[in-house]
Amino acid sequence: ADERDTDGDGLTDLEENTIYNTDMNDNDTDDDGILDGDEVNTYETNPDRKDTDGDGLSDYDEIFTHGTNPNERDSDEDGVEDGDEINNYETDPNVPDTDGDGLSDGDEINTYFTNASKSDTDDDGVNDATELNTYFTDPTNPDTDGDGLDDGDEIDGTGGYFTNATKNDTDGDGLEDGLEINTYLTNPTSNDTDSDGLLDKWELTGNFPG
Repeated sequence: ADERDTDGDGLTDLEENTIYNTDMNDNDTDDDGILDGDEVNTYETNPDRKDTDGDGLSDYDEIFTHGTNPNERDSDEDGVEDGDEINNYETDPNVPDTDGDGLSDGDEINTYFTNASKSDTDDDGVNDATELNTYFTDPTNPDTDGDGLDDGDEIDGTGGYFTNATKNDTDGDGLEDGLEINTYLTNPTSNDTDSDGLLDKWELTGNFPG
């Protein structure tokens, strides 16, 4: 058999002309920085295509820069293509949950619209997965119920009381939790702070039933 390799790329001229459709006079037909022979014999990439898997990253960058799979558009199988992770979202294409918050990068980007590279998107002190799966709060809004208290403060009892971060008036007395804690100094978990039989709101407004 004819074993001539005119361009010295590790593929015979016969292979280049009849099998791989590469240029026997150019050792890197697709100009991706990898010899045609190495693409075929070592990396199993297409020597005639600079980006074999079409993910937006050249074969060279995948192999030598990012350590991703040049034959797999989504190396970590998180639902986001490698090129998008690198170029658009600044996430790690080799780690399905870049920020380690318990949500895959794909779910954060495509479903919840949270920041896949930041474990607590809204900076409220509760990580995104915990907000969604445990407390049912909005991971993109630091004050889900709009009561003037951050979700994290309500959940952790920072203001002295453990209030419901999805209900702006935890005790149902007609006063928002934030007002009770910060303005009226009443108990947002008890509708009758002083246990005198009168709702806090009645006492504060002077409006009594009947």
